[in-house]
Amino acid sequence: MILPPRPENHPRPEPPRPALGPHPRRDRPALERFAPPPWDRHSPQWLEIEDTLPADHRARAIDEAVDQLDLTDLFASSAGVGSKAHRPDLMLKIVVSEIQTGRHSPDQWAQDVHDRRSLQWLGLGITPSRTRFYAFRDRIGPRLEALNRQVLEAALIQGLTTARPGALDGTLIAANASRHRLVNLARLQRRLAELDRVIAADKIRQDPGAIPAWMAHPPATRRQQRYRFREAQRKLLKQHAQNARRSRDQRQAPEKIVISTSDGEAALGRDKEEVFRPLSNLQVVHDLESPLILGDEVFAQATDAGTLMPLRQRVHDLTGVWLERLLADAGSASALDRFDGAQAAVDLDAPYQENAQTEQRRAQRPHRVIPQSEFAWRPEAQSYVCPQGHRLSAIGQERRARAEGRSVVLTTDRCAKEHCQACPLAARCTRGRNGRTIKRNEHEDLIVAQQAKMQTSEAKAIYRQRGQTIELRFADTKAHRGLRRFSGRGLTRVRIEAGLLVLSHNLLVVQAVRERKAAEGQNGTSCQDAA
Repeated sequence: MILPPRPENHPRPEPPRPALGPHPRRDRPALERFAPPPWDRHSPQWLEIEDTLPADHRARAIDEAVDQLDLTDLFASSAGVGSKAHRPDLMLKIVVSEIQTGRHSPDQWAQDVHDRRSLQWLGLGITPSRTRFYAFRDRIGPRLEALNRQVLEAALIQGLTTARPGALDGTLIAANASRHRLVNLARLQRRLAELDRVIAADKIRQDPGAIPAWMAHPPATRRQQRYRFREAQRKLLKQHAQNARRSRDQRQAPEKIVISTSDGEAALGRDKEEVFRPLSNLQVVHDLESPLILGDEVFAQATDAGTLMPLRQRVHDLTGVWLERLLADAGSASALDRFDGAQAAVDLDAPYQENAQTEQRRAQRPHRVIPQSEFAWRPEAQSYVCPQGHRLSAIGQERRARAEGRSVVLTTDRCAKEHCQACPLAARCTRGRNGRTIKRNEHEDLIVAQQAKMQTSEAKAIYRQRGQTIELRFADTKAHRGLRRFSGRGLTRVRIEAGLLVLSHNLLVVQAVRERKAAEGQNGTSCQDAA
């Protein structure tokens, strides 16, 4: 649900929702549907850990922060049939603690509840199985947006942020798929034919003969494998169609188009270590006024193209506020993004087609090349003039595809060959016999204005905040939270994993502010009161 924009100076008030947070306020009849935990806060086992748990232990902050959340929907998500489920609030506390210590797999959570005393303290002694942890992860997924919204609403009301300036960046994280078992369309179709043969034999209870090493052995798993293979086949056919529409010089050999059958939604590309593998692209908008993460999304692509405006919409969905200033890198800010940003009145600070290697590449270029920036644009004549004063003429237009099915129009201008052949700058300008050509983007005016803006000292000072915020957040995510490889497969579960990471981070940021205000004699605002 997209929230309407908030008034200029204060957040949108909403009526408080029913409380399911701290223990005295919990609805007792609702708890009857869940298995009672082995301990309560008077049990000797819990008190023993309580006495030895440091006062500043992270588990205490997590316990209080989760108690501030309205978990009504999460409690209601339990079917209430079969064996009683563990209380969702206790499960969430354990999961948040695990993520903060770099453990993202439900399998690891199930092991740690037996070994880590802080988890036993948080969960009142519950020891869910790995199956229950996997089920809980999938059940909380659709409710993560509402939980993240609660935390950000609390931050807005506390005055921690206005959610108007942000820094955007993305990082490639390895998918839970092998980089050694990529298949092309021909091989995938052969494997599908073999799967169909074996599954047909299963139906009539006939011996299928020798089973290839790549094929699942249980019949039920083989059917799931065939479903994954068919999904991968559809994606490969779509990629082949896109490849056929490319120009001949950019077209890829059909046998080189491959996919991972274990996670067909993962994009293929090179990670930070230049290893070609299945990847997921985690994009984050970091607040410039606080340590909060204002929005996140995971894309099944290896580049940042086309992610800027969807992330701005994502921040609005979570906060009800439209970003007014956005810092991004060149990969996230194409000409189309600058056009969209101008239409939405976003102050976008981002270089155009420049990165850390730009200066190095320029140094390697021959000095004789005269850049396009030295050609003067004459708006009244809609043409370029070369450094020698010769006018270039338009010779054609082309439409080039961009992300999300969009495109840009490029106009090609050429200087007359008789001018170039007699020009004293010809050796530094062009090698072609037909004259120097220049391509102009239909949004070239925005590009030139942006390049001029980014050269100002004010823009450079503001842009430095990006490295001090979003870059540090990714360093923390990978080094301290251990997110170098997603544990789940498929875009849905990868997004759940990213959403849990953002929720755990923002929860502790808001809780730290609440504790500081309490220490100063001020009353903090709970997430329930803020929602």
